[in-house]
Amino acid sequence: MSQFYALINSTGIQEVEATAMPTIEEIQNLVGIPGKQAFFEGVYRRYSDPSIAILCDDEFLLKACQPTLLTPDGTTLQGQLLIVALDTQIEDFCLLTQQQLEIVKKESKIYPLQPR
Repeated sequence: MSQFYALINSTGIQEVEATAMPTIEEIQNLVGIPGKQAFFEGVYRRYSDPSIAILCDDEFLLKACQPTLLTPDGTTLQGQLLIVALDTQIEDFCLLTQQQLEIVKKESKIYPLQPR
């Protein structure tokens, strides 16, 4: 069964098929400004599947990143975002299933907002 993570930025949603969860250093590079690592924080319970998590640069406001995503509950997030899942059994991040990836693609609104 294929597993994924999703990157969301100003160019849209990029789905990445993966065999392993990115390392902490890779996550820092993925959510940071290109060439600069970032500390990241999780944003939880924004999708209809509550196990989907959004990882973002925890300083996106200080770095004046542009809006990227309007979550289904109306939260605006900025900068490059990494979308993964939560495995409650191990209390850690894990890759998305195909079904979770489809939820992310269906429920995410990318800036600039386009009418659906």
